[in-house]
Amino acid sequence: MENDAGSVLDRWVLIGLAVPTIAILVRRNINWGECLRRHGWLMLLLAYMFLSTFWSQITLIALRRWIREVIAVLMALAVITEANPRQALESILRRTAYVLLPFSLVLIKYYPLWGVRYGKWSGALMWVGVTVQKNHLGRLCMISVLFLVFALYRRWRDHISEEGRHLKWADVSVLILAMYLLKGAENAYSATSLATLALGMITFLALSWARRVNFGVKQMVLLTFVIVLFAFGVATPFLGGSNVANLTSSLGRDSTLTGRTEVWSDVLPEVQREPLLGHGFGAFWTDARRALYDIPTAHNGYLDILLELGVAGLALYGIWTLSCTFTLCRALSRDYDWASLGLSFLLMSLLYNTTESALNTLTEHMTAVTVFALFVASYKQAATTDRKASVLEAVPRDHNWQPRSLDDHGGGRRTPRGYARILGH
Repeated sequence: MENDAGSVLDRWVLIGLAVPTIAILVRRNINWGECLRRHGWLMLLLAYMFLSTFWSQITLIALRRWIREVIAVLMALAVITEANPRQALESILRRTAYVLLPFSLVLIKYYPLWGVRYGKWSGALMWVGVTVQKNHLGRLCMISVLFLVFALYRRWRDHISEEGRHLKWADVSVLILAMYLLKGAENAYSATSLATLALGMITFLALSWARRVNFGVKQMVLLTFVIVLFAFGVATPFLGGSNVANLTSSLGRDSTLTGRTEVWSDVLPEVQREPLLGHGFGAFWTDARRALYDIPTAHNGYLDILLELGVAGLALYGIWTLSCTFTLCRALSRDYDWASLGLSFLLMSLLYNTTESALNTLTEHMTAVTVFALFVASYKQAATTDRKASVLEAVPRDHNWQPRSLDDHGGGRRTPRGYARILGH
């Protein structure tokens, strides 16, 4: 009953995080109604998760797991109530990379009992570092690489040299370390993380290039891409992985996707037993089922959503994903940098969940980072809009006057009309 009962240490750590976070939010007089309105689809998804715990076979345990989802949202709210939410999120991402990646290298090189694992069936050497599995280490590395590239690009674009010289070289050093850890031991690297990182880099660089040349980024194009990725991920287990066979072979993986196709064929009948509402949030992968299938997840985030929340839950996830895309697209006109990073994380999350499972919970690293970036981008959008309105009321009525962008990171030379051209309006 170890997994069903949960970890006592984890429980007290979460309580130790949740209580002061709630106290901070109360002290900062957060507008709960505005937060609910701005992230209504996420709140509706959380409400459905809560209701689904009552038709699960482990209701009390599922409720405890649901509380962790709420704590993740509270943490995101704590970040956006900081004096500078972008700087707060940047500090979180940078410190995560600065602490966990070097520590992972130390464990791998000098404490292999904790930093190295061997494949259960193949016996292949795998680097895990501070995580519990090589794919988790790959996920940590790919998120860190994209963020550090994002930070270095902004520093280069804004010509920040002398005052941030030491930070720049520190970022470069950790970036190189992340790439080294991402390659893994021999052939035991995370192919999913490499493919996902490639998509994130292409997305971020493409959006950055579009901004520099005033190329119109059509909102409908991004929405279509998100829908295609979502449908691609949902279809993968039902097609037995045939739609990703060419990609996996080019990354050095076999046609079974390292045993994933066998896992999918085993658990798909469980979807048919509870197709509409699922088995309940956090209630499918019990200890009994882990022992039966000899796996902890379905290795496909969309399939895990179907197992836990059914078609209704998957539909809510799809609508929430589209609402995230709408929010980040709108934020491009006021906070282009962080909105671009948020869109990159969102697309990475959709692709990552094709062969890994992280989308069905907000507490997984990939999904949590996406939610944090979404909250920060949407918050800055509203704050900037309010600031702009106050400025417009204070200036003389001159039809020839063009206001400058109020974005304080690299957008000072671009007018709102210029951003409208970028968005294709």
